[in-house]
Amino acid sequence: MTDIEKSAAATGAAMEQAVAVFMLHPETFADSIAAGYQNPLAGYVAGRGGVLGEATGDAVGAVFAVFEPTGLSAMWHEGVAVRGAAAAAQQYWSQTAEFGRKYLSGAQGLDRIAELGEKVIAATQPAGLPLFAGWRAMPLADDPAARALQVMFVLRELRAGVHFNALTISGISPIEAHMLNKGPQYAAMFGWPEPFADGADKKDRYDQIEQLTNRRMAELFAAALSPDEAAELARLSTAALAVLQAAVPG
Repeated sequence: MTDIEKSAAATGAAMEQAVAVFMLHPETFADSIAAGYQNPLAGYVAGRGGVLGEATGDAVGAVFAVFEPTGLSAMWHEGVAVRGAAAAAQQYWSQTAEFGRKYLSGAQGLDRIAELGEKVIAATQPAGLPLFAGWRAMPLADDPAARALQVMFVLRELRAGVHFNALTISGISPIEAHMLNKGPQYAAMFGWPEPFADGADKKDRYDQIEQLTNRRMAELFAAALSPDEAAELARLSTAALAVLQAAVPG
């Protein structure tokens, strides 16, 4: 693995975890309920997928890729019935900003995280990356903590889209990918019913997908950043994640 591949992988891991803290936190779910979503998971699906517009549940499930599609479709329709797709996305975007203000403001280099991350976002062609394309068109907050978490959110969608594309052409099913990644508890969280296909005979292929994802993300980083800038983004993102994790109540 090259140095810029290491930087891209470290950045991706830190940003994935940071945004997951926001997405899965009880405060975020409570905010979604307060915004009118009786089921906070429907608020999540409509909020995250709202940038796709008034799509069908099947189309949104295809883009989300690794969720059980029937349940995902039901949550989408439940969510968009509350305030529509565009307003759901705006609500979720505001929640992202507020979470950053509340829990990320103690981190160092937030302006730099946003600056470097925005370089990658601007330089990346969005073909085949619908959620990334939708979220990068959303206006960013002006204050550093909110903006940094929003940039992390967009870059998380970028890496997820690249990974899902690689997964789709690999022949590994979504449930097999979950089992090869984080196991049965994670598979159940994404709505898949037992029995779970474990994909054990595809472990080598899954490892190759991870490597392919990291290589592609390194190429995207290299198109926008110098090796030193990529290393800086990795360092600052990792440190910001630690600040966020320490600040957020368990």
